Amino acid sequence: MKTAVSMVVLIGLTTATTVHAGDELFDDASLFGGDGLIEQSTIDQVDLAQDFLTAGEPVTVTGSFAVTAKHSMVNAASRATQTKTKVTAGGVISIDVRPQPAYRLLLKTDYDVNEDKASIGLREGFVDASFLDQVYTRTGRQTLHWGAGVYYSPADLISSDRVDSRAPEADRKGTDAVKLHWPQATNNYYVYLIDDQKGHYDVALKGEWLLDSAEVSVGLVAKNDGQNSIALTIAQPEPWGKWYGEYVLHHGVLSDALDASADASDRSQNLLQQATLGGSYTLSDAEDYKISVSGQWYYNGLGYSQAHWQNNTSQWLVLVAAGTVETYLAGQMYIASSLRWSDMYQTGITTSLTHLYSATDSSYSDSLGVSYKFADELRLSFKLGNTVSDKLGQYSPSGPQTSYSLTLSILNYQF
Repeated sequence: MKTAVSMVVLIGLTTATTVHAGDELFDDASLFGGDGLIEQSTIDQVDLAQDFLTAGEPVTVTGSFAVTAKHSMVNAASRATQTKTKVTAGGVISIDVRPQPAYRLLLKTDYDVNEDKASIGLREGFVDASFLDQVYTRTGRQTLHWGAGVYYSPADLISSDRVDSRAPEADRKGTDAVKLHWPQATNNYYVYLIDDQKGHYDVALKGEWLLDSAEVSVGLVAKNDGQNSIALTIAQPEPWGKWYGEYVLHHGVLSDALDASADASDRSQNLLQQATLGGSYTLSDAEDYKISVSGQWYYNGLGYSQAHWQNNTSQWLVLVAAGTVETYLAGQMYIASSLRWSDMYQTGITTSLTHLYSATDSSYSDSLGVSYKFADELRLSFKLGNTVSDKLGQYSPSGPQTSYSLTLSILNYQF
């Protein structure tokens, strides 16, 4: 099957093609959390039908370029203070080709140059095709995003790049997949074939419905390794902001459980649950302020109810090295909250405060960000971080530490 899919990509690249705006690199929103925290949606990130209807020129090249100078310091109890200064030039280039109304090709690459190295990577590279203006397909590396959660999103089952709670608005890397989209009025239906990077493909189905103003979705995922999952999500916009929820049920999870003695045991026949509930409230005055408060609770049934790894460190490290236990979010209970004031009294100053807490091991991370936008091409930002935990804590594995960074972004140019 993988050979067949590869042939589809190859044939499509020789005949095909989209119009995406260039990314704004190093913006204060991505550094400190932006309005996207309020506008998150369960609807799939890209509506293929809408893309076809709004396509523009046969060939479009867009992108961004910025130069940044960043000075940072990390002070941890377990090691000497570390400081670093780095100057980086980089951005995004997007090439969008549409030779015919029913075909498209998009290539989006990230490039980065600093004193240590130069790198370039393919973020997205896919072919779009339309069949009778009824069914739309996307084949290749593409950004996939299920779920409505901001800091934690258990329903985001198919992306190869997970949500990072410390940078929830960071750009996501693409996932190699084939996606079929069948829109029906305000409802959408999807079929996915996802490369598991092991020579096989996972299969996923998803339906989305607009019920009054609420967005509701149901997703099913069958992985080649035997794990099956179902995800339910809801997102409800309100005059004051938005609230959302996710529920996920898994069977066939291959990562082992962890008991009080840090021994691993099989749980592939167990039903494991995850759930999250969150929301945001916005208070704004068009001329003076826009203040946003957001919060999220997350129960992670794939994690462990007690922080046994802190009392059985050597056994835990052995299991981690063997790859048999869950390590991404090892605990079961998490809470996130943030406060943001955008463009304070039209001064160009934006401030934000974020708190992440693991109730399982009592570790937490606090960050304070302040940014000043002199002009579109010149921005200055400051970030102060503080993490607290015992050994191997979720948010501070090396113990308590404090960090700060000062970043100057110049030549922030869009084309």
